[in-house]
Amino acid sequence: MMVSILGDSISTFEGYNPDGYAVYYDKRVQFLNGIHSVYDTWWAKVNQSLHAYLCVNNSYSGSTVTGVAFPSGGSDQRCSGLHTQLYQPDMILVYLGINDFGKGIPPFRKRISIKKDRLVFYDAYAYMLDKLQTNYPHANIVCGTLVKTKIRDSDWLFPQCFSGVPFDDYNNAIRKACKKADCHLADMDKLNMRLETLDGSHPTAQGHALFAKAWICSFEHLGIIQVTSLR
Repeated sequence: MMVSILGDSISTFEGYNPDGYAVYYDKRVQFLNGIHSVYDTWWAKVNQSLHAYLCVNNSYSGSTVTGVAFPSGGSDQRCSGLHTQLYQPDMILVYLGINDFGKGIPPFRKRISIKKDRLVFYDAYAYMLDKLQTNYPHANIVCGTLVKTKIRDSDWLFPQCFSGVPFDDYNNAIRKACKKADCHLADMDKLNMRLETLDGSHPTAQGHALFAKAWICSFEHLGIIQVTSLR
């Protein structure tokens, strides 16, 4: 089975993203976060559990779901760049939205309109899923709700709101968009996990391991595929 990733900085890893993409986890950052190899990333651990192979890791540091142009998640380049010359993805794992939260992007439209507004989180997410389904009709698309974090050796608390917008609104938008598109939802937020970070955003090796377990727990709940639990 071939698995592709559509994500942001959390899913980047030097040498495993398309050429020219902004990467957060370079060698220096890997060292600081206790990440010794690619197999310490959440998605590599998930692939091991699924007995799957990486097709394309289309993750771009700092990217949002909202927006029209690259590198937004719904841009043509992102939504059509999840295959190779030889392989198509059997599964696409989508983990995007934390940068939208950090920028205070409106989660829902304030006015009723038939036309999607790609500067609104829900509309942009729904548009992205529609493009993914059009481009990869045979792939299982699994979207993850956003997971809160913690800072190692700190009493820092993950913000419940940012720019006056509740964090939960973004996950509700993801849930609504997935239901409408009939995509699989990995509702990891409901597991009440806190991923360990050094900066409040990017998981350490321990954070990646816990994040992988959250995905795997969600797969087992969905019953969409047999997985081997991580120890």
